Amino acid sequence: IYVVGIGVAIKMTIDYVGFKGRNIELEKANLETELAFLKSQIQPHFFFNTLNNLYSLTLDKSNKAPYTVLKLSELMSYVIYDAKQKRVPLMKEIKHIQNYLDLEMLRFGERFDVDFQLSGQIEGKSIPPVLLLPFIENSFKHGTSSIGSDQPIVISLRVENDRLIFTTENNKSANPVGDNGLQTYNHGVGLENTKRRLKLVFGNDYTLDLIEGEEK
Repeated sequence: IYVVGIGVAIKMTIDYVGFKGRNIELEKANLETELAFLKSQIQPHFFFNTLNNLYSLTLDKSNKAPYTVLKLSELMSYVIYDAKQKRVPLMKEIKHIQNYLDLEMLRFGERFDVDFQLSGQIEGKSIPPVLLLPFIENSFKHGTSSIGSDQPIVISLRVENDRLIFTTENNKSANPVGDNGLQTYNHGVGLENTKRRLKLVFGNDYTLDLIEGEEK
């Protein structure tokens, strides 16, 4: 009986370890599947917003069309190819953000101001791709209601002790309207997507504060 009991215990232990291992692999596969799904949502959402911006530029029959198309090409290339990676160099993400800002400033010109601040040790750092842009898109969606005022969109990205601190500040309108007079679309994909990605990738090792007030 003692020998049989030892044998059964060993067998149960082996089965439990195998079962736990399979569960871990399944959880990992589910995590990667959900992350892939969230990334796949980024592409049509981003292209939809970018094409809306391009439409606004074409209404003005701007002679900056070749430059605009080049910027759009770089943006699309990043989203299609780099967004497939788990991580990209932080400098690449910053260049992607700058391309987006350049395209938006082509759209609004001198009527609007953006203050983009960078600081800290940026070289050699990596980040999940297209993680920050939804916050900037949101700032433009709401912040452009302040065209004609002296308050710009303020974007700050700094690295301190191997942690990234990223903030955006903008005015907010209850009914954001594009500069072509059309009501802007709000499907809520970008921010909700980003919140879920942050949770999946970083667990509890991050903070996200969305502050609304008279001066934000």
